[in-house]
Amino acid sequence: MASVESSSVPTAVRLAPPRVIGGVGGFVFVTTVVVQNVIRGSIAPKNDAAVSKVVEFYADHRSTTLVLAALFVVGAVGGAAFNAGLLSRLAAAPSRAPALAGTIGFIGVFALFSSVVATDVALSGYVHLGSPNTDVVSALWMLHNSLFGILGIALGIALAGFSAAAAAGGLVAAPWKQAGGVAALLLAVSAATTPLALDGSPVMFVGLVGFLVWLVFVATTSRGFEHECVSGSR
Repeated sequence: MASVESSSVPTAVRLAPPRVIGGVGGFVFVTTVVVQNVIRGSIAPKNDAAVSKVVEFYADHRSTTLVLAALFVVGAVGGAAFNAGLLSRLAAAPSRAPALAGTIGFIGVFALFSSVVATDVALSGYVHLGSPNTDVVSALWMLHNSLFGILGIALGIALAGFSAAAAAGGLVAAPWKQAGGVAALLLAVSAATTPLALDGSPVMFVGLVGFLVWLVFVATTSRGFEHECVSGSR
């Protein structure tokens, strides 16, 4: 009797929780990423800034560093929920393989950006101790910017895989496969030219286009989750 009752539960009801969690997680992820980048872009030193400027920044913005670290944690939870919801929705062929490839890229994003945030926190803590050695600050700042630059290749893999999977699975419109692929290529170029970006070259802005496409994709996919929950499709 119990098995009959269980099988009679509507499919939409059984599938709604992971989609809701994935959709909400995606919106949380996008929101925190946008806020973090607005804050960093408005006050952080340039890649090729003088060490004195870097020291001054971390000395004057310790609270900002703590806020950014907290936002990263919230965004990481949201991103993990989004990834889990996406895999749950796209587990069937032919979307499974690109979804798994996208997950590998997403894991790389978390690993690399965790390192960026950790270096950021280390710089803030070291400068806060007082009398920082400029060579140490310079090395940490270089590491921070290198990690951020290389992050582009992991982001590109995530975007290429997820966009292809979501398009194949009918979660987003078919043109997203091509848009995701082009944006992923831009992110890869940006990552490959990280040494130039460290010297202040504007080449890193090539990846900015890809990054914006990534944010729009996550938001669009999250909206697709919510729409399917309401309509009960798939």
